[in-house]
Amino acid sequence: MLLSETPPEMPRTPLSVPQARIDAQALTVFPPGDQTAALKSLTFSIPPGSAVGVIGPSGAGKSTLARTLTGVWKPAGGKIRLDGAPLDNYAPEVLGEHIGYLPQRVQLFDGTIAENIARLSSERPAEHIIEAAQKAAAHEMILSFPDGYDTQVSAFGGQLSGGQIQRIGLARALCGDPVIVVLDEPNSNLDHEGGLALNAAIRALKSERKTVLIMAHRPAAIQECDLLLMLDGGQGKAFGPKEDVLKSTVQNYQALAQPEISKDPA
Repeated sequence: MLLSETPPEMPRTPLSVPQARIDAQALTVFPPGDQTAALKSLTFSIPPGSAVGVIGPSGAGKSTLARTLTGVWKPAGGKIRLDGAPLDNYAPEVLGEHIGYLPQRVQLFDGTIAENIARLSSERPAEHIIEAAQKAAAHEMILSFPDGYDTQVSAFGGQLSGGQIQRIGLARALCGDPVIVVLDEPNSNLDHEGGLALNAAIRALKSERKTVLIMAHRPAAIQECDLLLMLDGGQGKAFGPKEDVLKSTVQNYQALAQPEISKDPA
C-alpha cells in the first residue's frame, strides 16, 4: 500500500560531463534519525583542479560532509552544486560515475577483486579496472595474489590486511574517471608506500583538473592540499589557502605542514 502511494521518480534530463567545480550554499544537514544538525549553513566554493583538506576535531562534521557530497545524505537546507547543477539533478547512477568515494571504513562485497573495483558493474571494461588499480598503486599487489584480479574476497575482507582493503577501496573510488573524489580519512590503514601512492594519485587528479576533498585528522593526509576547510561544530571556521588557514587556526601549523612518514602497518 505504501509503495503504491509513493510517486514514481521523474526522469532527469541527462547533463553533460561536469567540470570539477563544487559549490556549497548555506548547507544544513541532519544525520538520519538525529535531531541536531551536523552541518549548519556551510558555504564554500572549490574550483577545478583543487585538493581540499577538510580538517577539524572529531564530531566537527567532516564525515557528514563526505556523505552529503556523494549524495548519500540529503541536505535539509541549502544546496550542493556540481558545475552549477544541484546534485539531485543527476540520477544516482550517473552521480556515482562523477563522484568517487573512499569511506572511512571500506566495505568490500562478496565477489572478486575486479568486481569490487568495478562496484559490481558487469559493464565496466577491464582496462578501466586495471587503470584504477594502477592509480591506487594496487596493481602489483593484486597480481601477487594467486588468482590476481579474480581473487575472491568477502564482505569481511578475509585474509586481506587493512592496508590492502584500503588500496582496493581507493581503486574503486578512482574507477570510471570521476571528476570529484572524496576521501574520508584515507591514510587510516595505509603504510608508507600506500601513503606515497595516495599522494601521487592526488597529484595526478589535480593535473587532470579533477577535484579532491580529503577529510583528514593526520598531517600526512593534507600534504598535497592547496586549500583547507576547517569545520568545528558543523560550521565553517576557516577556508582558504592551506598555509593561511593553518597559521590562523593551528598553533603548531609548521609541524602540520611538514611531511610525515606513516608508520601504520599495512
